Amino acid sequence: MALDLTRTALQLDSMAVDIKEREVDRRARLQNALAALKSFDVEEYQSRRETHESALNYPIAAITSPPDAAYEPPPLPSDFSVASADGSHIDVDRHSLAQCYLINIGTVVLTYGSKPDARLQAQPKLYARDEDMVLRDEGNDRAEQVEGAVLGAKRAVEEVAALAEVVEGLPQDRPVVAMVDGSLAFIGLRRGVHQDLVFRSILEDGFVMALRRMEAITGKVAVMGYISLPNSAEVVGALRLASCGLGVLESKKCGGPESGRQACDACVGGVRDRDVFGALLQPGQRSEVFGVSSDVVTQYYGDQSVRFFYLNAGSEIVRVEVPQWVAEDTDILGLVHTVTLDQCRRNTGYPAALMEAHEQAVISGGDRRLFSEMLTDVLEGQGVAANLSEKDRSKRMRWL
Repeated sequence: MALDLTRTALQLDSMAVDIKEREVDRRARLQNALAALKSFDVEEYQSRRETHESALNYPIAAITSPPDAAYEPPPLPSDFSVASADGSHIDVDRHSLAQCYLINIGTVVLTYGSKPDARLQAQPKLYARDEDMVLRDEGNDRAEQVEGAVLGAKRAVEEVAALAEVVEGLPQDRPVVAMVDGSLAFIGLRRGVHQDLVFRSILEDGFVMALRRMEAITGKVAVMGYISLPNSAEVVGALRLASCGLGVLESKKCGGPESGRQACDACVGGVRDRDVFGALLQPGQRSEVFGVSSDVVTQYYGDQSVRFFYLNAGSEIVRVEVPQWVAEDTDILGLVHTVTLDQCRRNTGYPAALMEAHEQAVISGGDRRLFSEMLTDVLEGQGVAANLSEKDRSKRMRWL
């Protein structure tokens, strides 16, 4: 049966009215957040954070300087390179006899200045061996299947590893900004009962090692993650904690039992960081640098702890994440700021290098169908029946 569009349209109309009504309230809460930003007391916040962070049910940023600062971009270097990597994958199909997955990594190097150049490449890799299909602890029986979220994280590791290899091969006579699309902090990676195994395999043995490779390169090299339309509210969470009138966080009492929500939530809740910095930053400006406050980052990242700032790229507010060593070097941090802005201006508001890397990496729907057909042909050519489950077979059949 087809979707009932008439009933759907009525529900959409109701949703639009509700959104319009909530927008008035959201604007008032945004003004509260901006006022809290301007009056932010760093020392008082540090004290509250140390005392109450473990009891909070929302994320907060590490803030060590006044959060309402705005920085202009430094001059763009006359000669520089931008390296980027992106990836796409075909997940394990549990309905297929052949258990395998494919990761396609696209890399791009764009060089600007006196000797402009562009290098674009894509490298597909098929994983089908037994040891490829699981993350396993040596010496015991702990294992996690490489599929779904874990495969997505493995792909992110392959991206940054490919980026490190590309950057290591570049001349060191010009500054380089190495970009990936998305976060450097794997905060959302929660999988299975053996989380420590997953985090160690993905982070310590993969992602963090690749970051260290780029830190070790002689010359001016910066690494960054680019997040378009960020949905995070870590700075707003900090404002929420800092502006709590009780001085202590008693979540069941704060706001009163009749309210159903905390008073600080009613004050700034529902506002995103991008809303706050969209009102604060002028085009081209970046915010202060903040720290990701996460037990995952604290436990597994070591000296590669993640920092972030917000940038008014002109068409939107974006979140830029960098390792600790980039954030602590004023020159390299400025390089990230100005080159990211330049990349957005060279494209339609999104970094040109990331767009080109995506074009190299993307696996289209047609490619996926062809891969499935090729897999079936190869198996049958070897005398192996590429059996499908009855559920998968039924989906491929046309029904009356």
